[in-house]
Amino acid sequence: MKLRNCLVAALMAIVSLAATAQTEFNRYATDVISDLALIYAGADRRPQWTVDEVMPYVVHTYADGHKDWFFDGFLILEFTSGSTDKGFQNGVGKNYADKADWEWLLDKHIDALRSIDQAIEIGKKELGEPRLRHKAVLGMPAPIKAQGTAWGQVNGRTLDFAKDDDRFEASKWYVTEAVKRFNAANLKNVDLTGLYWVEEGLYTNGEIVPRVNDWIYRNCLRSYWIPYFAKNDQFKLNWHDKYKFDITYLQPNYFFEREIPMQRLYDACDEAHRYGMGLEMEFETQGTSRLQHDDPDSYFTRLEDYIKVFEEKGVYDQSAVAWYSGTKGFLDLDRSADAKNHEIADRMADIVARRQAAKAATMQFPKNSIRDLGLIWQGADYRIDWTEEQFRPYVAHTYADGSHDWLFDGYLFLDAQRNGDIKFIPWAGFEGATKADWQWYLDRLFEEGKSLDALDKCIGKLKKEIGDPGFRHKIVLTLLVPVCGNKHWGEVDGKALDFDNDDDRVTAAKWYLDQMLDRFNKAGYANLDLQGIYWLDEDLIHTKDFPKLIAPYIHSKGLEFSWIPYFKGRGYERWREMGFDIVYQQPGHFFEWTKPDKRLDEAIDISLLNGMAMEFECDSDALSQKENSKMSRMQSYIDAFARHGVWDKSPVAWYTGSKAFIDMVNNPSPENQAMLDQVARIIVGRRAKPEIVK
Repeated sequence: MKLRNCLVAALMAIVSLAATAQTEFNRYATDVISDLALIYAGADRRPQWTVDEVMPYVVHTYADGHKDWFFDGFLILEFTSGSTDKGFQNGVGKNYADKADWEWLLDKHIDALRSIDQAIEIGKKELGEPRLRHKAVLGMPAPIKAQGTAWGQVNGRTLDFAKDDDRFEASKWYVTEAVKRFNAANLKNVDLTGLYWVEEGLYTNGEIVPRVNDWIYRNCLRSYWIPYFAKNDQFKLNWHDKYKFDITYLQPNYFFEREIPMQRLYDACDEAHRYGMGLEMEFETQGTSRLQHDDPDSYFTRLEDYIKVFEEKGVYDQSAVAWYSGTKGFLDLDRSADAKNHEIADRMADIVARRQAAKAATMQFPKNSIRDLGLIWQGADYRIDWTEEQFRPYVAHTYADGSHDWLFDGYLFLDAQRNGDIKFIPWAGFEGATKADWQWYLDRLFEEGKSLDALDKCIGKLKKEIGDPGFRHKIVLTLLVPVCGNKHWGEVDGKALDFDNDDDRVTAAKWYLDQMLDRFNKAGYANLDLQGIYWLDEDLIHTKDFPKLIAPYIHSKGLEFSWIPYFKGRGYERWREMGFDIVYQQPGHFFEWTKPDKRLDEAIDISLLNGMAMEFECDSDALSQKENSKMSRMQSYIDAFARHGVWDKSPVAWYTGSKAFIDMVNNPSPENQAMLDQVARIIVGRRAKPEIVK
């Protein structure tokens, strides 16, 4: 049984805090998961969660025998070990769970996900691909202050849970271990989306939760929480601003006690909508408040109340929903002999199917005026100069039969550093580049016979050789990052700028943009049109919301603002809020053999869910002559992009390392030629697809 009311009185006796001001969202929360099923896995009174036991949560069998996909997300959680009475949070169990118990619990969670993964595989054979890709959220224990030094060690040091820092270290360890064990499980059909804080109130751990959530985010995951309803305002209404959760579902806590009036459901919906939370559906089939219609003391009608009120309040149309069903509610309904039990299970399955179909219908790639954006890394002293001759393999392709065709219709010029000591982005141990370094980069960008000038001349010559391309080549230039903490960047209009001040950072960015646009316009390139500006930092950990401050100035110049975060880079899901016009997702698959091809499926799913485009990735390790050549991983991108419609519907940014296409041309082999021919045919073929461009 989930903790609903047994802890509330005890927790309220611990402390009473005044609620502080909260942000009002005036909307329900949405999430990458449409419908999140809570699966309690660990305690010995729980199911073992074999494939047969999890199947009713993965595929629903209707009363008439037909089947359909059910939940698209699974929260695997637990708060006690059961008969050994070890607690994984404050106020539960007579004994404290130690590090070994945390590891045991994580293994139990992963075992449940293995069964879910197998159940999905079985479902695919009968139903085909699911509407939405399945996702997992792993529950994480809450360290108990009173445990003191009895938990265990991290990195050879015994932790003392009386100290906030040590409880945080244990939580960090768990997050890292969860990611490692999930990856080692190599599940085919389930992606790890986030971690769930198991305590429903934050009376003893409120101080460390924001730090824990930041660590979760730095591991490219989302943080989840499901607080109880009553007298919990100081926590649940500060879930976003103070405690930094990515998504919170509100428990109405209506189902379990008959004396609670139906108004509670309306109040819960209103509160969730006001403060930007999702809602939790609640019922159970064990304990005193049993749902079963054939039970003499049935709570059946209280679940019907949830459905009625959630429909009235627009929850099913607008909100992310978590589904609490006690220890094994949907399993019990599936195995019930009572027709009414199957009827209400069918009603819930219909709701989920409708919601997921609606979500799937909104999933799409964006459109852009650039179909294929070639990334040109140029600037740092170890890069090539990008002369006319060096540009040729990136401007036009020569096929094996000697014919030619144009390649990219857009080019992004960028670099992250001047040299090993001077960085243009936040970098540990470096203060950031100076105004003189920024000017140096501009000089490199506009150097005669190189970079932009060389590209313009290369296009001009190739027009005479192979004819007009039928399109104008578009350029995206990079805004270097005014790094927080840099107090020695330089002056603008006689004022020394301090990059701990947002206004000074904006001043520097505007100065740089003005310099860059002025130089581009004065250059008078015959074949290049300036299309946009690119934000160089690949996450928002250090730069935070700064893009939002400079986006209006970029737009005032008639330019697009673009970004290419790394895989799940912090802030990717908020790209519209930051003022970006087009964002590409890095799969980050090519570079490490340990990353399975499933990573590509997951990255494409993230892009579709968030309206992002895709980045294709390779470098010179793809050459056939390389020992342990990664050409097969390059092929994996091609195949995955074809399988998911990327080539037909999405703009694509092409990362090729420093100069992979040049190296392939300069190191001829049948394999290199065939790969470049394949890439060229894809790019050329995409010009006939109007659905990509706006």
